[in-house]
Amino acid sequence: MDDGGVGAAEYEDEISILDMASVFLRQRRTIAVWTVVGALIALVGALRTPFEFTASASFLPHGGEQGGLSGAAGLAAQFGFSVPRSGGAERSPQFYQDLIRSREIMDAVVESGFEVPSPSGPNTIDLVEHFDIQGETTAERAARMRLRLLEGIVSVNLRRETGVVSLNITTDDRELSAAIGVRLLQLISIFDVETRQSQASAERAFAEERLEQLQGELTIAEDQLQSFLDENRQFSNSPQLTFVHDRLQRRVVMRQELFTAMAQAYEQARIDEVRNTPVITLIDHPEAPAIPNARGRLLKLILGLFLGMMVGSGFGFVREYGERQRRDESESYSEFRQAMKDARTDLFGLRKASRTRADSPSPEA
Repeated sequence: MDDGGVGAAEYEDEISILDMASVFLRQRRTIAVWTVVGALIALVGALRTPFEFTASASFLPHGGEQGGLSGAAGLAAQFGFSVPRSGGAERSPQFYQDLIRSREIMDAVVESGFEVPSPSGPNTIDLVEHFDIQGETTAERAARMRLRLLEGIVSVNLRRETGVVSLNITTDDRELSAAIGVRLLQLISIFDVETRQSQASAERAFAEERLEQLQGELTIAEDQLQSFLDENRQFSNSPQLTFVHDRLQRRVVMRQELFTAMAQAYEQARIDEVRNTPVITLIDHPEAPAIPNARGRLLKLILGLFLGMMVGSGFGFVREYGERQRRDESESYSEFRQAMKDARTDLFGLRKASRTRADSPSPEA
C-alpha cells in the first residue's frame, strides 16, 4: 500500500509538471507579449537613465614599523625599559579601507568644490547641488550627501592577497568621478602626513627627555667606575675587586649603548617630525573614463524581461484556469458566473433607475 501511495504521488507530481509545461506552450503568445511589453518599458527607463562613469584608483599602503624609535625599542626592551613604538596594525590596508569611509574623509569630500573642464571652460561643481540633495539645514544636506557617497558613489575594495586598496567612484560625469578620486587620495595623504608628524613630535619629546635621563645615568656610572679605579690601581690580583670592576664596567657599557640608541632615535624623530612624504604607493591614478558603464542599463533591461515574463505567465495561468473551469462547468465557476450576472444587473439597474429619476419631471414642475 505504501509503495502504491508513493507511486501515485510521483505520478501526480509528474502530471502537474507536464500540465505547467502545457500551459506555457498554450499561452506562449500571452507570455511573449507581456515579455516584450516589460522589455520595452525597461528599455524606455534605461534610455532615460543618464550614463554613469566609473573612475578607478588603487594604492599600496606601507605598514610595519615607522619612525625612529623602533630600533631603540628593541634594544631598550632587553634591559627592561619601555619605549613607545609607532606604526603597526593602525597602518594596515584594513585601516585605510576604514579611513576612506570615515566621517572625517567623507565630510571633507562633501565640502570640497570640484573643478572639472567643460566646453565653456572650468566649471566648479558642488556635490550637494549637483546631486540635488534636499534638506532643511546645511548640516542635514551634508549628512545626506555623505550617505549618498557611501552607498552609491564611492566603493572601497581590499585585495587581501596583495594588500592593495582599490577605489571606484561612479557618477554621471566622467570628469567629476576622476576629481573625486583625486581628492580622496589627497585627503588620505594629508591625514597620513599630519598624524605621522604629530606622532613623531611626541616621540621626539619623549626621546629628548629620556636622553637627558640616560646622560645623567651614564655620568653617574662613569664616575663610579672612575672612583673605583682611583682607589684600586692594582685590582687584578684580587678576585673580589675584579668582580666589582667588571660589574661597574658592564653598567657603563649598558648605559652607553642605551644612550647611543636613544640619541639615534631622537635624531630620527626630529627628521620624521618635518617629513612630508606620503606613505602610500600609488598604483593606478584616477583618470576620467572614456567609456560609460553599460551594466546599469543592461540590468534594467534584464529585470524588465523577467518581470514581463512573470506577469505574462500569471495572466496565462489565470486564463488557462478560467478556460478549464468553463469547460468543466464546475459548481464554483457557475456560482462565480451567477454572481457576475447579479452584479451587472444590480449595477445597470441602479444606473437605469438613476437615469429614470433624472429624466422624470418633478412634482413642483
